[in-house]
Amino acid sequence: MRTNLTEEQRTSLEVVTKKAAERASQSLSTLIGIPVLLEMCRARMVEMETLLSILATPETSVTAAILPIVGDGMGTSALISTLQDANLLVDLVTKKPHGSTKEHDEFAISVLKETGNIIGGAFLSALSDAVGLSLIQSVPEIATGKLRSVLETVASRLNHTSKEEAVAFEIDFELRTTTTTTTTTTTTTTTTTKAIIVHYVFLMKVETAQKFLEAISAHSHGQ
Repeated sequence: MRTNLTEEQRTSLEVVTKKAAERASQSLSTLIGIPVLLEMCRARMVEMETLLSILATPETSVTAAILPIVGDGMGTSALISTLQDANLLVDLVTKKPHGSTKEHDEFAISVLKETGNIIGGAFLSALSDAVGLSLIQSVPEIATGKLRSVLETVASRLNHTSKEEAVAFEIDFELRTTTTTTTTTTTTTTTTTKAIIVHYVFLMKVETAQKFLEAISAHSHGQ
């Protein structure tokens, strides 16, 4: 069944999402010690099949920290990045030289889980503050594979069919890191800038979305 959003609901949802994304961006910046750009931020009501077809690039291998959401509503979230960017993210979080992390060993997985916990926690906390609903993260798990497969795993936590709808909160963070290499023989300095993209997706069950939208409306009218 298709759930249509009113223009007022859509606008309110976008405002709340932007504020929550900014808080998550600030938390990530504090964690890694460099500025974080908010490249994309949106919230929409969409069929799971449509979301998967838009987001999924089958040949891209990714790692995701998946966090089920409980409390006043059911949902699931994931912090997703390519394998290479995930390794660089671990280096940034642990303040190691770029290229130090070569594989997803137990330590790297632990760092990625905690990073997902921190970013997701900041985002959900801002949503909770805005609407007065409790959204609590459960223990994270790591999934590695093709992007579509990972997203299907995220969606499966909602027990949704491909035709069912959910509210999808989608955020892209861009981290720009700079490394400087000096060649002593020729006294040449080379500066390289690397852009790391980290995706955050939060899928909310439609039943929770209805409560969420009602809460946004109540808060916007001062009730």
